[in-house]
Amino acid sequence: MPREVAWTFGASMTIAMNTQRRITVEAMLLLALFALIALGSVAAPAERTVRLTGHLHTPVRTTADLILSVEVDGSCRYAEVSASGRFLVEVPSGATATLSFMQPGHLTKEVVIDTESAFAGSRAAKQDRRLEFDVVMEPEAKHAGQSFVGPVGSVGFIKGSGTVRVRHARQLSAADLR
Repeated sequence: MPREVAWTFGASMTIAMNTQRRITVEAMLLLALFALIALGSVAAPAERTVRLTGHLHTPVRTTADLILSVEVDGSCRYAEVSASGRFLVEVPSGATATLSFMQPGHLTKEVVIDTESAFAGSRAAKQDRRLEFDVVMEPEAKHAGQSFVGPVGSVGFIKGSGTVRVRHARQLSAADLR
């Protein structure tokens, strides 16, 4: 009889241990799920970008041979320009980008975009940053032997408030003919 009692005791203990183990495993899985949800809510948000859109105006009324080069922190790529001259470029927050607008027979123009403080300030942090500007291509014949000295404009954001700051520069100099 003691053997049977021991077995019954052992079997009930095994059942109790399996039930306890199952509850423990379920509790751990539930805790892991809560941890993943919590991490998702405090994890770094997806990278924010500043969206630049605009229109290229050219006297020859064609954009087929127009090139828009985008250099972001040393990496270069090309952006598409539609047949109507529209373009769209996204620059990551905290980056500096140089947009180069080129077309045969026209002066190359560059615009520098600095997104370092684009989302600074409580108001700026809550909104999407979108900027729209137009670029007018100028024929080389109009400015024979000249080119622009540096960028023709720059766009940045004021530290602390995220307010847009735009600067224009149209300084021409004799083209380097080396």
